[in-house]
Parts: sequence; structure tokens; C-alpha cells
Amino acid sequence: MTATFDVRFHAPSPNWPANPFQFQGKGQIAIEPDFIFVRGSRTRSFRFPERAEHRIKRVDIVNAHTDGPDVFFHIQGVDDILVVGFSTPDAATAARIVALLPERWTEAFATAHDDRKVFDARIDYWSPSTPVIWALLALNVGIYLLMALERARFHVPLLTALLSWGPGKAGQLDAFYRMAQMVPWGANAGRFTLHGQPWRLVSSMFIHGFLLHLLFNMFGLWQAGRLVERMFGSARFLALYLGAGVCGSLASVLWNPAAKSVGASGAIFGILGGLLAFMQRKNSGIPPTVIQDLRTSLLMVLLFNLGMGFLYPYADNAAHVGGLVGGYLAGFVLARSLHVPAPPAAR
Repeated sequence: MTATFDVRFHAPSPNWPANPFQFQGKGQIAIEPDFIFVRGSRTRSFRFPERAEHRIKRVDIVNAHTDGPDVFFHIQGVDDILVVGFSTPDAATAARIVALLPERWTEAFATAHDDRKVFDARIDYWSPSTPVIWALLALNVGIYLLMALERARFHVPLLTALLSWGPGKAGQLDAFYRMAQMVPWGANAGRFTLHGQPWRLVSSMFIHGFLLHLLFNMFGLWQAGRLVERMFGSARFLALYLGAGVCGSLASVLWNPAAKSVGASGAIFGILGGLLAFMQRKNSGIPPTVIQDLRTSLLMVLLFNLGMGFLYPYADNAAHVGGLVGGYLAGFVLARSLHVPAPPAAR
């Protein structure tokens, strides 16, 4: 008897389950008594997608588990282990698929899985929600909208003002007013910041020059900030964010006083620095396997973003490095233990 499920495969990404078959888009999983069939489409350069099927022996499958609507299992080979992941329509479907797969878990995976459950329970106990992240997202987006509305008063079409530079004269006019807006709205500029207006070290963190600048920073804040806020707690996280952002702004204005610097990237790098410091804290309450996973992914993100900053000519690398260092130092001061206190009877 065969059980067939429609699933969706994803390209390699930090946010989606990946697969070793290079499948993308709609596919199928067919589960038989002795084999599992994985069917999907592979994209090819300058050609139509190629349909393919992989047959996997049930005896080679271990570590089947779910994460919400996503399903993962490992294929044990002679020299290595392949990780297969895909998405299903809902968590119930994912649970049905895993129930039909072998229940074998390797010792290493079982340890890591248990550690992850402990870690999730601890951050749920201390900080089940992330109000600061939502407030920061709303504040950054709100200021961007207000600046666009102000430019619209000067005969710039509102759509052009919202979507960065548009074509023709309207786009050129919007670009001119964008540059003229920066200093009055609080950009970090040496001739003002270093001469009586230090508040610009903070205000510049909430200003963005164009739509992609805003979207990239808010995506980074959302991705990294949710976990870090729950680890530090909302009040400590806000102190970390603002402290790291000020360090980034200060490094930027000291490195190049003539530039006009804006954006939240220094504070976002500071969040990553704070996370790195948290993991190095003794008795942090983060299980060892979780620290290993976090450290690997964190270093990859840092290297990628720092490298992209040096390649992109308009990136403010001084703010990035200053925010990273400031967040790392602040993280040691603000980090707390995630250990959950024992109930009175246990004590």
C-alpha cells in the first residue's frame, strides 16, 4: 500500500527546509513498505525544469521529525548523512508523514533534539513574546512613511516617494528631496553630531535612505531580533539595541565625519554581537548542542554580511564593525542566565 502526499520543496535557505536533490516547488512523497519515493522538479539554466524521482530505502532513514508544517529526515550513507526537508500544507499532515516513516533516531540527534526542547522551554519561560521587536519595526517603517509623505508635499508622486527613485523627472526630484531630508530628520553628520547635537547618534538609527535599505534592515532585525530579545529579555534587549546602535553611529562619524550616515544596520550587527557574547557566558543556560548550531550559523551570517558590506560601495562598514563590537561588549554586561528556577518543593 502506498501513501502519497503533495509537498513543497525549497531552494537552500536559512528560513526554509532544504533538500539534497535540488528540488524546488511542488513535489510528492510516496511512502511504501520498503521504499520512500521523493519526486520533484530541478531548475536548469536556460532550460525547462527537469522532473526527477529518488528512491530511498526505509532502512536508511533515521531522525524523522517535524517543525510545524515542515518535515525532516536523514538518509544514512556510508560516509555521510543527507538531510531531506520539505513543507506540507499544515502541521497535521507533517505529523501523518512522520508517523509513516521509521522511528529510529541516532544518539547524536536525540541529544540535540532534547537540548533544543530544553532551550525552547527556557526562553518560553523567561520571554514568551517580543514586544520590542514589533515596536522597533513599527517605528522604523512609520518614520519612513512620514518622510515619504513630506516629500509628496513637494509635488513628488506618493508612489515614487514610497518606492525609492522612480523614472523621469519625478524620480530625480524625489532623490533630491531625499538627500535634503536626511539632516533635518536626524542623520548622523559630523559637523552636527560632533558639535552640539549628539542625539543624532540615536535618531540616525531610525532613518532609511530608500525602500530596499529599509526592507533589508527590517528583515535582518526580524530574523535575528526575535530570538535575541527572548534570550536577553525585552528591557535588556532594548538596552543592547540602543547601546550597540550608538556605538555604530559613533564609529561611523569618527571614521568619516563628512558623511551622512543613516540606518539600523549598526544596531542589527550589535544584536549579533550580543548573541555571540551571550553564548560565551558561563552558566548561560544554553545547551551545548544549541550553542554549536547557533555559533555556526552566526559566524556564517557575520562573514557574509561583513563581506557584502566591503563589496557594496555605499555600505557603512564603520557602523557595522562599531555596532558589532559595541553589542559584543554590551552582551557580556546584559546577558542573563536562562536556567529556570526550581519549584519550591524541589528546592
